[in-house]
Amino acid sequence: MLPLSGRFVNRGLFVQGRILWEFTEIRINGPYRKMEVSKVDGCCFQLLGGWKLSIGGEDCTGSVPGGRARLLLAYLALAYGEHPGRRQIAFAFWPDSSEKQALSNLRKLLHDLRATLPRIDRYLVVTQTSIHWNPDAGFHCDAGAFMRSAQGDALEELLRAETLYRGELLPGFYEDWLEPKRESFAQAYVNVLEKLTSIMENRRDYKTALHYAGKLLIHQRTREETYRTLMRLHALNLDTASVTKTYRQLARTLQDELGIGPSGETTELLMALTENARAPSFTPSAPGPLIGRIAEWDALSEAWRQAADGRPSLLALQGEAGIGKTRLAEEFRGWAERQGIRTAMAVCLPSVKSLSYSPVKAWLRSLPMPQLSRARLSELARLLPELLDRYPDLAGPNPIRENWQLNVWYEAIERMLLDRQPLLLLLDNLQWSDGETLQLLAYLLRSDSNAKLLVIATMRTEESMGEAAAQLLNALRIERKLTEWTLAPLSEEETKRLIAQSASDAAAERLGSDVYVQTGGNPLFIVETMRDWQSGTGSRKAGLSPVAKSIVEHRLGKLTPVQRRLAAVMAAVGKPAKPAFLAAVADMEEETVAEQSNRLASLKILREVGGGSYDFTHDLIRETAYRMQRAGVRRKCHGQIARCLTDSHRRLPESAAAEAALHYELAEMDEEAILHYETAALAAEKLFANETRIQYYRKLMSLQPQEPLLPVVIKLGEALLTVGDGEEAERTYRNWLERYGYTAAIRERSLCDVALGHCLRVQGRYGEARFHLERALDYFSLTEDQAGLSLVYGTLGYLHYFMGQYEQARNYLLARLRLPEVDNRTRDDCRFYHCLGFLSYDQCEYEEALGWFKKQIRLATDIRDRQHVGDAMGGLALVYLEIDEMDQAFGRIVEKIEISRAIGTRAGFATAVGMLGKYYQMLGSYVQAQSCIAFCLEESVRLKDWHIVTVVLGIEGSILLEQRRYEEAAAMIDRAIRLARKIMIPFSECDGLALKSLLMHRRAQIGSALEAAEEALRIADRLSRKDMQISLRVRRILLESELGRITPDEAIDSLERLMESASLPQREAEIRFAQWKLKPESPDFRTASVRLNEELYRKSGGKVDYLVRCREMGEAPAAIAARPMPRFAAEAALNRTVSRRVLEEIDRYLNE
Repeated sequence: MLPLSGRFVNRGLFVQGRILWEFTEIRINGPYRKMEVSKVDGCCFQLLGGWKLSIGGEDCTGSVPGGRARLLLAYLALAYGEHPGRRQIAFAFWPDSSEKQALSNLRKLLHDLRATLPRIDRYLVVTQTSIHWNPDAGFHCDAGAFMRSAQGDALEELLRAETLYRGELLPGFYEDWLEPKRESFAQAYVNVLEKLTSIMENRRDYKTALHYAGKLLIHQRTREETYRTLMRLHALNLDTASVTKTYRQLARTLQDELGIGPSGETTELLMALTENARAPSFTPSAPGPLIGRIAEWDALSEAWRQAADGRPSLLALQGEAGIGKTRLAEEFRGWAERQGIRTAMAVCLPSVKSLSYSPVKAWLRSLPMPQLSRARLSELARLLPELLDRYPDLAGPNPIRENWQLNVWYEAIERMLLDRQPLLLLLDNLQWSDGETLQLLAYLLRSDSNAKLLVIATMRTEESMGEAAAQLLNALRIERKLTEWTLAPLSEEETKRLIAQSASDAAAERLGSDVYVQTGGNPLFIVETMRDWQSGTGSRKAGLSPVAKSIVEHRLGKLTPVQRRLAAVMAAVGKPAKPAFLAAVADMEEETVAEQSNRLASLKILREVGGGSYDFTHDLIRETAYRMQRAGVRRKCHGQIARCLTDSHRRLPESAAAEAALHYELAEMDEEAILHYETAALAAEKLFANETRIQYYRKLMSLQPQEPLLPVVIKLGEALLTVGDGEEAERTYRNWLERYGYTAAIRERSLCDVALGHCLRVQGRYGEARFHLERALDYFSLTEDQAGLSLVYGTLGYLHYFMGQYEQARNYLLARLRLPEVDNRTRDDCRFYHCLGFLSYDQCEYEEALGWFKKQIRLATDIRDRQHVGDAMGGLALVYLEIDEMDQAFGRIVEKIEISRAIGTRAGFATAVGMLGKYYQMLGSYVQAQSCIAFCLEESVRLKDWHIVTVVLGIEGSILLEQRRYEEAAAMIDRAIRLARKIMIPFSECDGLALKSLLMHRRAQIGSALEAAEEALRIADRLSRKDMQISLRVRRILLESELGRITPDEAIDSLERLMESASLPQREAEIRFAQWKLKPESPDFRTASVRLNEELYRKSGGKVDYLVRCREMGEAPAAIAARPMPRFAAEAALNRTVSRRVLEEIDRYLNE
C-alpha cells in the first residue's frame, strides 16, 4: 500500500496579493485526511453542509436575519465574479410575484440585511441595476473553491475538493433556483470520488480506494457499477468475505427498492472473484507491496483498458537487470488475477532460447483446456503431446509443410488461449525468446484482430535484441500496437521505503542515502545489499558492501555444500525444474532435494513457481551460480542433464531432442549433440519452425568434424529460402561448392547445383540459375539418374515458366511427368499439372488448360490433398472467365473459397476472393468488385505475396479506369507495372502496359498510348499470348489510324487480315467493333458487330465489355445481374476499400 503523502501548507486563495483562506494539514490517519481553515481577513462563506459566514475572522452567522437574507448572500456568493441584475435576482426569489412587487421585496430584503449587518457594505457593490461582490475586498466561498478543485485531475486538487465537500449545498433551503445547483455540486462530488477511487486503485492503495468507493456508494445506492468497483477493490485487498458481503448488500438493495436482482455481469464477476480467491494460479516473487512505479502502472492500466475494449497490444517493460521489470509485471498479473481475469506467464531463458515455442507451451499448460473440436486438439498436440495420452483415439497431427497448415495450427492455439477473454499474457525476457513464439505473437496481435488481449513483455536493455524481436517490435510500432516503457531507478525516497520494507525504518533512516548512492536505485541491488548487511553484525556501513554481483557471490558462498551443489545443478539446467529431475541429475535423494529446495526458497535464492517446480528468484543469481562452477564440473553436469532428459522422454524423444542436444554440446559430447540436433531439426520442420530449424542446421554444420553433409546444407538452404533470406541461402550453397564441390562425388555436386539453381531462380537471377541447372542436367542425363532427372526437370520447368519461355517450360515438365515414379511423385505431379495448366492458360490454349487442371483435381482428390484441389479450382475459374463461362467460373471460385476457408489457407482464401473481384469486374459490378479486390490486396500485402498483389493492382486500375477516375487509375496501373518488373513477371507486365495504353487513349494521349501498346505487344509476342496479341494489334491499328499514319481503309484491311488468326468469337467481336469504329456509317459493319456482341453478351451472362460496345452502337440489351456475393466472401470483404496504409506498404517494397 502507498501511504498518502504531501502537504497543503501555505496553499490557499490569493486575492489582490493576500491569502484570505489558508488550508493546513493537521493530521494523516490511514486513508483519512483532515484539513482546517485559518481565520484570516476577508468575507468567508461556507455553503456546503450548512450556512456559515465569517468577516475578518469573526463568526457572523447569527447576525444575518432570516433565511431569505442568507439565501441572498449565498446566491451572490455562488455568482462571484458575475454582475447579476436586480430583475434576475428578484425573479429567482419571487417568481410568482409581479416584477414591480419582486423588485420591491428585494429592496426591503437588502435594507434589512444592511441594517443588521452593516459590515457587509464593504464587500457588496449595490447599483440601480445590479448587486455583486466588491472585487477589491477579500472574499472566499467553499463552494467556489470546491468547484475549481473538482474540475482538476491532480491528486492534491481532488483531495482538497473532497475535504471541502462537507455535505450538500445549502441543506434545509428549498428554492427553484437552488435545486439545479445542488444537483450539479452533488454530481461534481461523485465525480471527485470516482477519480480518487481510480487514482488510489492505480497507486495500489486499495484501502484508501475502498474508503472513497464506500463514500461513493452513499450517493449511488442502486448503481451496480459502484458495487462492482467495491467488489473488485475488496478482491484486490484480499478480502473475499467482503466481496460476497457487498454482493449480498446489492441484492438486498435492488430487491427492496426496485424489485429486481443483480445483473448477469455482476453475478459473473462474483463467481470470477471468489473462484480465483480459492485457487490462485501463482505466488508473487517478492513479499511486500511494490514501491513506486506509479507512471508505469498507469501505462499498464491504460494498455489493459484498451485491450479489454478489443484493441490487443504488446507493452514492453525495458530496463537493466534487477530494475524491477518482472516484479512490476507480476504485480500487475496479481492485480488482474484477483479480479478474476485469466492470465498466463512464460519465462524465456538464455539456456533454452533455441527451443521453439517453449513460452507458448508454458502459456497453454497453465490454462484450463476448453471444449475444442478433435481437429483442433490434434493441432494442439504438436506442442502438448500429453493430449495424445489423454485422448487415445485422437489422430496425431500431420507435419506442417505449407503456410496454410501453419495458419490452421495458429488458429487452434489462438482458440485455446482466447477461450475466455480478456486475457493477460506475460513474457519474461523477450530478448531471449525464439523467433517462432514471436511469429505467433505477431499473429495474435495482427491488425484485424479484435481479441481482448494484452501481452506484457520484459526486456533487458543490456542484452542485444535478436532480429526476430526487432522485426516484431518494429511491425507493432507501425501498427500502433506497441507501448514501450523504460524503467528508471528508484528515487532516494523510494530507496528508503524499500529499505524500510526489507529491513527496518531505522535502517532506512541510517543507511538510506549511502545505499542509494552505492546501488544507483536498482531495487535488486538494494535488497541484496540489505540482505548482506543483515547477515552480518548489523553495525557496519552498508555503503562498504561489494557491488551487486559480489553480493550475490557472497550469499551463495555461505550456503552449505549440498545447497551450493543443488544451486549449481539448477543453474546448469537453465529453467524451472522439479525436485525429482534435479535429484536424478545430482544423484541425490529426491527427499533431500525437496528439503534443500525449500530451504533455498526461505533464503530467497529459489522460489516455487507452480506445479512443484523451483526457479531462481532472479536471473542474476542463476548467472552467478553458473559462473562460480569450474568448467569441468559444468561440462559433467550438462552431460548428466542431457542423459536424464533423454531417459525421461523416451516415448516422445523429439520433444526433448533440442534441449538434450544443447546440453550435449555444452558437455562437448559432439557425436551425441549431432544425433539430437538432427532429431530436433526434423521436429522443428514438422512445426514449420523455420528460424529454429536454421539454428539447428547451423549447429550441425559447425559440429561435423570434416566437411558438412550435403543434406544438411540443402536443408539449411531450403529453410533460409522459406524465411525469405535468399542471399544467405545462396552463400550457403556456394560456400559448399567452393570448398567441397571438386572433392565430393559428382552426384552431390549436381544436387547442390540444383539447389543453388532453384535459389537463384527465386531471386530472379535466371541466367545464373540456368547455368547450374543445365550443368546438373548434363550429369544426371549422362548417368541416367532418374531421381536426379526428376528433380532437375521440374526445377528447369519452373525456371523457364518464370522467364516467359513457355515452350521450354512445357518440354521440361512433360519430360518430368514421363519419368518412372520416384519419391513424393504424386504430390510433385500435382504441382506440375498446375504449372502446365497455367502455361496453357497464359498462351490461350484454354481446352488444354482445362485438361491439366482437371488432372490435378483427380490426382489431388486421390491423395486427399485439398490445397491442390483448391488451387486447381482457381485455375479452372480463370479459364472459364476467359471463355465467357461466367456461371462455371463463379461456381469454381465459390468452391475455392470454401476449400480455402475449411483448410485455413489464408493466401488461398485471399486469392479466391480476388478472383471473385475479377468476376464482378468483368460483369461491371464495380462496388462488389472493389470490395473483393481491397480484401485480397490487403491480405496479399500482409502475406508478402507480391505476384497476387501485381494482379489485383491491375484489376483495381481497370475498374478505376472504367469509373473515369483517371489519376487514381494511373497511380494503380503504374504500381502494377513497376511491381511486375521488380519481381520479373512478364505476363503481368504485359497486362499492365495494355491497361496503360487504354488509359493514355482515354486521356487523348495517342502517341503515349501507341508506345505502351507496342511495348506490351512485344512481350505478348514473346510469351505467345494469342488473345492478347490480337487485342493489342487491334489497338495499335486504331491508334495508328488516329495519328494519321494509315488511312481508315488501310486500317480496315489490316483488321480483316487479323480476323484470320481469331480462333475465338470473343476476338472476332473485338475486331468487328473496331471496324465499325473506323467506318460508323457502314450498316454492314454495324450489323455484324451488333449481332456478335449481343450474342456474346447473352451467352456470357452479362460480360460488360460486350454491353459497352452495344450501347456505343445505339443498342441496349437488357441488363443481366451478377450473382450475389457468397456468404464467406461477403463476411470478409463487404464494404472494404483499398487503404492508404496498404498502398504505402506496396510503395515501400517498390522503393527498397
